[in-house]
Amino acid sequence: MRGCTRASDRRAVVVEFALLGFIVAMTGGGVLAIRGLRRQRVSLPMGLAHGALALTAVGLLAGRVFNGPRVILFNSALLLFALAGVGGLLLFVFRLDKEAPPMVVIVLHALLAIAGLLLLITGVVRY
Repeated sequence: MRGCTRASDRRAVVVEFALLGFIVAMTGGGVLAIRGLRRQRVSLPMGLAHGALALTAVGLLAGRVFNGPRVILFNSALLLFALAGVGGLLLFVFRLDKEAPPMVVIVLHALLAIAGLLLLITGVVRY
């Protein structure tokens, strides 16, 4: 790594773990979205695992954002992931009410998460 100190090495590893967590969570989210689009029953345990993994990755990224040097790409990615999380929570509420969620909520949830992932990847590559 480019002249990194021990602390910056740890921060880089945390961001890489967050990135990995988001990628795995998004893979599960893609499976959930495809099943939903096919009007198949969406697995509650898979949805909970998707949310828990994404929330863990948000926590890792937040730790880096609040405790490390300011990197606007990481800050922006965290904001987008937080907004995607609000959308995910709304989807979960629809699930609890046994209602089909509006497609716009599903699409916004996915687009916010994808945009956050692209910003995070760009930040990892650049820094």
